Amino acid sequence: MRVRLMAVRLVWEGYPATAVSDILEITGETVRSYGVSGNPGGPGALMSGKSPGKPPKIPPEIVEQLCPRLQESPQAAGYGESANGDTRVFQAFLHDRYGIPMSRAGCTQGLHRHGFRGTRPPYVLDQADPIKQQVFGTPCKN
Repeated sequence: MRVRLMAVRLVWEGYPATAVSDILEITGETVRSYGVSGNPGGPGALMSGKSPGKPPKIPPEIVEQLCPRLQESPQAAGYGESANGDTRVFQAFLHDRYGIPMSRAGCTQGLHRHGFRGTRPPYVLDQADPIKQQVFGTPCKN
């Protein structure tokens, strides 16, 4: 940012682009691009904004279909009785159903972005004795 502002200032003071490029040790093309972007909006036009980043791999129309499916069990999606709702199942579901290859880290980020967790649900005994659970420090499901 400092170099950009210095380049524009030197150009505004009347230095030719070649002299500015020699002083700041940047190319003349870079000086010209700074001067063009700096002239219409002043120095504020040179400030770099937040980069939007890489677009998500899952298109918005597929996200709309996924959110209701994520609230169902993996068994409802056809992944067997022993499947848990974790990132491995989500990764397989995306690949099998939509042909979208994603890493497990990308699946975790995608789940978090839409308010889901990428972990297995904790196992809780339905008929466990609440007193014995307190002794072990485990919350009781009521």
